[in-house]
Parts: sequence; C-alpha cells; structure tokens
Amino acid sequence: MSYDHHDEETLGKPYDARLVRRLMAYVRPYARLVILAVLMLVVVTCFELAIPYLMRTALDDHIVATSRLVTDDGSEVARGFIAEHADDLAPVDTTPPWDGSPDGQGRLPRRYFISSKALSGFGPREVARATELGVVGDERYYLADREFFEGRTFDRSGFLEAGSQVGIPVERLSDFTREDLRELREGDIHGVAKIALAIIALLVLTFGFTLLQINMMEVTSQRVMYDIRMKVLRHIQKLSLSFFDKNPVGRLVTRATNDIAVLHEMFTSIVITILHDMFILIGVIIVLLRLNWRLALVSFIVLPITAWITAVFSVRIRDAFREVRVKVAKINASLNESISGMRVTQIFRRETESFRRFAGINHENFLAAMKQLRVFAMFMPLMELASSVAIGLVIWYGGGKVVQATLSLGTLVAFLSYVQMFFRPLRNLAQQYGTMQQAMASSERIFMLLDDEDVVPEPDEPRRPDDVRGRIAFENVWFGYVEDEWVLRDVSFTVEPGETVAIVGATGAGKTSIISLLERFYDIQKGRVTLDGVDIRDMEKPFLRSHLGLVMQDVFVFAGDIKGNIRLGNESVTDEELKRVAEYVNADRFIEKLPDGYDEEVHERGVTLSTGQRQLLSFARALAFDPRILILDEATSNIDTETEHLIQDALVRLMEGRTSIVIAHRLSTIQHADKILVMHRGKIREAGNHQELLAKRGYYYRLYQLQYAQ
Repeated sequence: MSYDHHDEETLGKPYDARLVRRLMAYVRPYARLVILAVLMLVVVTCFELAIPYLMRTALDDHIVATSRLVTDDGSEVARGFIAEHADDLAPVDTTPPWDGSPDGQGRLPRRYFISSKALSGFGPREVARATELGVVGDERYYLADREFFEGRTFDRSGFLEAGSQVGIPVERLSDFTREDLRELREGDIHGVAKIALAIIALLVLTFGFTLLQINMMEVTSQRVMYDIRMKVLRHIQKLSLSFFDKNPVGRLVTRATNDIAVLHEMFTSIVITILHDMFILIGVIIVLLRLNWRLALVSFIVLPITAWITAVFSVRIRDAFREVRVKVAKINASLNESISGMRVTQIFRRETESFRRFAGINHENFLAAMKQLRVFAMFMPLMELASSVAIGLVIWYGGGKVVQATLSLGTLVAFLSYVQMFFRPLRNLAQQYGTMQQAMASSERIFMLLDDEDVVPEPDEPRRPDDVRGRIAFENVWFGYVEDEWVLRDVSFTVEPGETVAIVGATGAGKTSIISLLERFYDIQKGRVTLDGVDIRDMEKPFLRSHLGLVMQDVFVFAGDIKGNIRLGNESVTDEELKRVAEYVNADRFIEKLPDGYDEEVHERGVTLSTGQRQLLSFARALAFDPRILILDEATSNIDTETEHLIQDALVRLMEGRTSIVIAHRLSTIQHADKILVMHRGKIREAGNHQELLAKRGYYYRLYQLQYAQ
C-alpha cells in the first residue's frame, strides 16, 4: 500500500465505525480506566438529574405543603373518588359517614384531608370533575401537630381537627407571629435544610467524581497518544527512503503532532462530552415522562424544529470550520515561506510585496472567521429561542394545571429545570460536529500512514558472513526510483577488502544511488549486491549498516552537545575514545576553542557551527563507530581549502585498513585511489587509476581538463 497524503484541510465523516474500531484497539489496554470513568460519568449524570427532583421535593413537601378537603357527600363521584384514593386521605373527624338517607339522621358528611402533592398525581379530568361537584374543596390548609397548640390560645375558628394534626387555613397563618410561624414550621425548615444539604453534598460529589473522571480520561488519552505516537515513529523509521522522497517532512511531523493532538482532544473532551450529553438526554426524557407525561409531550413539541435547526447548522458549521482551516493553513504556509526566505526578501527589497501578499491571505482568513462567527451567531440564538419556546409552553400548560391543582408547583419548577437541561446537550452536539469530523480525518490520515508498506523488507532467514572483511560486489545491477526510469543500468564492479575506490561523474550519473543501494536504503530491481559473497538482501539491515560508516555531503547535526553528536547515543564510546577520534580527524582544533569544549551546546541543525566544522564532526562520528567499510559521499565538497588540508592527512589514516568508497567532485581528492569508476547516465564508462584514465583521454580526461580549466 502506498501512502498518499491527504490534504490537511480534508474533513471526514463525523463518525466512521471502521476508524473507531481501530482506535479502540489502542484504548483496550486501558479498558478498566475507561469503564471506571464512564461509570463515574453515569453517577455524575444521576447526581445532576437528582438535584431538580430534590428541589421539587423541597417545594411540595415543605415550602408549599398544603392540603385540601375531600367531602363525602354520599354522591357516586365522592364515593368513587374516596374509595379509589383511600390511601392518600386523612380523616378530619370521626363522624360516621352519611348514608345518603333523606333525613340524614343528624349525621354530617364525612371529610378528609388530601395533600396537594398527592392530588396533583391524579387524572386531571377526575380532579376537575370532583372539584366542580364540590367533592374537592378550593381552600388550602396547612397541617400542624397538636403539640404546637398546647399552652397557646388562638382563635381556632376555621381550624379542623385531623387526628394528631390540626388543619389551619392558609390565610389564617397571617395571624401568627414570626416566632410562632418559625416554631410552627420547624419541621419544614429542617426538611428544607436537609434537602439543601443533600443538594450541596451532591454538588460536592459531582465535583469530586468529575475530577476523578477527567483525570482518568486524561491519563488514558495521554497513554493512548503516547502509544500511537511511538508506533507512528517506529513505523516511519522502518519506511524506505523512497517513502520520504514522495512525502514532505512537514506533513509527516503533522501526523505525529497535530493529528494525534486532535485525537487527544477527542478522547478527553468530545467523547466524554457526547456520552455525558447522551446520558443527560436519555435521563431527562425518562424523568419528564415519569413526572408528568402530558406536560412532557407538551415540552417535546419543539423537538422537530430543534432537530431541523441542528441538522442544517451542523452542515453549515462544518463548512465554515473547514474554510477557516484552509485559510489558517495558507497563513502558516505564507509565514513559513516569508520567514524562511527573509534573507532573500531583504536582499531584493521585497518586504512590501511580501507584506501585501500576506495581508491578502490574512484578510481571507478574517472573512472566513467572520463567516464561522455568523453561523454560530445564528445557531445559538435559534437554539435559545427553541429552549425559550419550550419553557414558555411548560409555563403556559403547567401553570394552568398548577392553578387547577392537577400539578404541583414543585413538579412545574422541576420541569423548567429539566427542560433547560435538555437543550444544553443539543447545543453541544451541534457545536462538536465539526470537531468530530476533524478527529475522524486525523485518524484516517494516521492509519493510512501506519498502513503504508513502503519498507525495505528484512529477510525471513538472515545470513551473515563469518568474518566481515569488506569485499563489495555489484553484479549487473539495475535500479530506478520510478518504475521503468532507470538510474543505474547494468552496473558491475568489485571493491576488494582494504581497497579505496572512487566514483566520479557528472551530476545525475548515479553515484549517490550506488551508495544508497549499498546502505540498502532502497532495494534493486535487477541484479544483486554482495558483501563478502552474501547478498545484502539476505542480511539484517542493522547488521549490514553496523559495518558501514557514511559521511554525507550535507551533514545533519542534532540539537544537544558536541559529545552527543559524535557518540549518537552509543554509550560504549568512552570520553577518552571520543576525544582521541576527534583529535585523529583534527576536529579537536575547533572543539577545544569552544567555551564548553566537548560539552558545548549545539543548536538545531548545527546553525552555530560552520560548514567545515560540521564536516569534521561527521568524520569523527564515522570513525567513532569504527566501521569496516567507509563511504565518503562528496564529504569534502563544502570544505574550504584550509580545512581541506587539515583533513587530507586524516583521511589517509581514516581509510587505512578499511574498504573505502569515495564519491567526489574534486578530482584532486581521489587521485591516489586504487581504482576510479567513471559513471555517465547510469553506466560505468571507464575504470582504472588516475594515470590510466588520463592516458585514455576519455570521460575522466575531459572532467579533469574541465575542472582544472575552471
């Protein structure tokens, strides 16, 4: 499979089951943490749903805990109502019930108290009919314990005895002093206080569980991101150089940084938020239907409109979000180009043109951001309007039922809280639509990279020479970076152990390709390359490369210090050996002049070092690993004359006893080579030593004449 990089701004589906399954494979090792976090999320949701219910209990059972009279007047409606709801009735007196006889035999109709909360749970039509016929009275009573009246003198007109309690008309409460009222309602005050403490406890527990849940998901997400990032880097290290020829480094860095960061956001924020919102939605629907299904259906009237608004604006939010990403990407590219080419910009006085071009791109980004803002500016008020309409319907319908005593005030207040809670997840889901798409697109790009099979394969049954002597043979080698576009054509040559072979030729002749094949950065299409008679394709790459020392034309210096750049993590190279190697290639001359010597800090890409100093470091680096075969790829092309003289004698000692392959443009550096191969258009045209090739007056002679004429 060949990795074809996606454009950074491409968005995928908001949900892709295939990608989610692959992501879950990385989550599976931490399944316990995830399950525990989800369970905590469920608990938190239950706590949040319980708070409005407790508020309802405080209102109905304590704050507005009134009762109404039910009168048994002997009618069929009264008898049926009393018989059906006997468990909710408290008798007011002990007078035998009226038997319905015409004279009544002096007996009064029997009366009962029923709490307004219990009454609101009955059918609205039934309550309305009973109220219309006078079976249920309109007057409200507050029930107090008889003990409150001991030792007190009150005008008890209108008070009704009810077993251990006394029914006090609500309007008569104004006759009590503040102290009397406080004592009278002491039980309700304690009840409200307990509920308030319970609500505070739930809020504290919600905070604690939420904190734990966030920490667990953060730990899980960081571990998952760590695993994915390590797998991405490990996979990139296995890929052949042909992969990097086709894919920009910046885009690969984005895979291991930005795209994985998007996944981190998805795990820690989006997934948890969506789960929480789904739990809230389901919980609110269940609670509303259980509280009062008629009022619940009224509040759900706006749902179709809300769903349509969410669907329409989800698409618009996605498009606006994508456009902003496109413009931001253009800004990043423009800034990168402007800053990287600042020297050229200033030399040719192009500051005004560069600024004008950036201003245009920046204005496009501003317009895209404003478009995104307008989408949100329309969406959020519309969702708030839908929420307000739902609340208005609840107040209109529920308020009427409260007046008709078919709905308790606490239930209405709880409904209002639940309706507000219901619309919050809908807003969140629409807002996170674009972010989910970005997360799926990032996942797809990461997995496409991990699925790329552009690797130089390891042999199933690796072979190793008994003793690496350094004999190299190219046998009828054909190679091309692109299929059927040959860079090397039927190349054959041999390098004996300890021999120095130089390869020269014009740019594009195939010199560096030979080195790349020997290092097995690429595999050949035809022929074979052997080391001491063993095909290098039958060797493990680490084993092969451990015997090769490569000094490139463009020396890469890592951020760190001088010692680290020579040792490259090989702790077996002691400080003494390191200094000896540096002295051997004359690198110690500039290292010891540095303020901190071998501990001198080196910035990224060695910007604080000159080209010649970096080349000397590369020589010390190659020698520190003591390779059997030394490869110099234009190693002295960027070194000034003075520095070149410093390393000429080091090169002689460096190559002594080693098989050496030297690629050079400066023919003066390879005149003493045992053999010189002259390449032209992918073929070896001439071979011999310096004097033999000059005597032939062929390609080498013309290169020699051209170089010295210059």
